[in-house]
Amino acid sequence: MEQLVIYLLKSALYTVVFLGIYSFFLKNETFYKFNRWFLLLGLFIAFALPFYTYTYQVHLVSSLNISDPVSTVAAPKDTGFPLWVYVLAGTYLTGICFLVLRHLVGILKIQHIIEKYGYTSANGFKLVETPVFSASFSIFNYVIMDSKANSSELEKKLVLAHELAHVKQIHWADLLVGQLFCMVQWFNPFAWIYLDWMKQNHEFLADQAVLLQGHSVAVYRATLVNHTLGAQIFALASSFAQIGQLKRIKMMMKPASGSLRKFAVLLVLPALTFFLWAFAKPELIISPLPISNTDQPKVVQQKPITTVVKKKKIATAKTKSRETEPEDSKSAKAPAFITSIPADSVVKPEQVVVKIPEEKKDPLVFVDGVEVKSMNGLNSNDIEAIHVFKDKSAMAEYGERGRNGVIKIEMKKAKRPATFNLPQENMSSL
Repeated sequence: MEQLVIYLLKSALYTVVFLGIYSFFLKNETFYKFNRWFLLLGLFIAFALPFYTYTYQVHLVSSLNISDPVSTVAAPKDTGFPLWVYVLAGTYLTGICFLVLRHLVGILKIQHIIEKYGYTSANGFKLVETPVFSASFSIFNYVIMDSKANSSELEKKLVLAHELAHVKQIHWADLLVGQLFCMVQWFNPFAWIYLDWMKQNHEFLADQAVLLQGHSVAVYRATLVNHTLGAQIFALASSFAQIGQLKRIKMMMKPASGSLRKFAVLLVLPALTFFLWAFAKPELIISPLPISNTDQPKVVQQKPITTVVKKKKIATAKTKSRETEPEDSKSAKAPAFITSIPADSVVKPEQVVVKIPEEKKDPLVFVDGVEVKSMNGLNSNDIEAIHVFKDKSAMAEYGERGRNGVIKIEMKKAKRPATFNLPQENMSSL
């Protein structure tokens, strides 16, 4: 629902942009064909551009300590939309259904009249003469003429020429797109103004086509004044007397506009750029905190390291096993695991090795999501990140298998090994 509202808002704003530029710079100019394509372009952009959202990257450095346990927070349960959202959605859909029904009724009515009175085919159009309508109009490739009109033959000829101009220039296709747009934006008054100005420009084009055939401007203006709209016309129809006659007469007398005025349409570019920037969304790129070489733990070879846990015998490399007493036996606690990371070399057998007591099993180890039994053969320079989970945090995700801890290693993408050696006797070293 939220995405639909954002789409409708963007579409309405793009409509206002084209409507404003047309109103201030193009509406009173005489390059009607150019205006027609400009208005159609506006509809296409208002339909399609809201689906696109410009994104820009924002780089962040994560300061998360990889040794910290990861806690999970339960997402709140979705309780659904409030009542007013359903009311608005129902109202919006009702408006669309009403407009669709109105157009279907109009089409069926026109079809019934054509079947009842018949038509005459000539030069790519079909002429229907009927007393049902008190005004002449065209729809698709049909021209509907008022058979009971008290008009001279010259007037009928001019009206027919006007309606044929609508048919030949396929104005009904523009109206179809405009009506579809108004169905989606029926609540937006600017959408209906946009459609009216499209119809007005169609009348300018048809008037221009008639006058280019050599007909007298004075006679054509008189015919236009004599015809007034006496009946409601179908929404997809173009009528000789449907759009303001005074405005059309004024435009007939206006001299041709200069071509330089067309460059006003370039104002669309900064306007659209502004709205794309206003609706842009950031794309967060989170990178781990870089670790310098001085921060990496190094293996100290000067003295052997011995770990004592409750009198258990623990042997280290290059030393013999011996039994010692802890300083405080009550506070002594066996570690879940012990790891050591060399600074810039592959793990070697002669490095410090700490044996885990027999009652303690090795922790689970995952390299790039794959469970392995040994970390031998991994170069610390190829490691991207290490995640260590202990106690409850490990058991929460892996159950009893994680009782002794879990180690997750992420390798650098370009350095990820294809295979791992899995020795039978696993030592907890890194």
